[in-house]
Amino acid sequence: MSIAVGVFAAVLLALSVAAAAGAQKEGKAKAAKQDRIDGNIQMIDKNTRTLTVTVRGKTLQRQVIYDDKTKFTFRNKPASLDALKEGRRVIVLGKLNDKAQLMATRIDVRDEK
Repeated sequence: MSIAVGVFAAVLLALSVAAAAGAQKEGKAKAAKQDRIDGNIQMIDKNTRTLTVTVRGKTLQRQVIYDDKTKFTFRNKPASLDALKEGRRVIVLGKLNDKAQLMATRIDVRDEK
C-alpha cells in the first residue's frame, strides 16, 4: 500500500511541475507578442522620427514612431533609415502607446507596393 502512495505522490509531483513549466512558457509567449502594422509608407518625417503608414487593404492610416533602438531591415537583411521611401511597403513590429502610435522595434522594408 505504501508503494502505491509513493508512486501516486511522485506522479502528482511530476504533473504539477509540468503544469507550472507550461504556464511559464505561455506567459513568456504572451509577453513577447508585438503589435504589427503591414502597409505602405504614406509620409516620412525625419525631424519627428515618425512615419504615416496606410494599412494594407484599408484606408486606415497609422502613426509609427522610430528611435535609435529601432532595427531596420530591407527584405529581411540589415538596412538603415535610408531604405524608407514613400510608397514602399513595410511591416512594422513594436508596441502601441496610449495615443495608438506604434513604437517601432523593427521596420522591415519590402518591395515597392
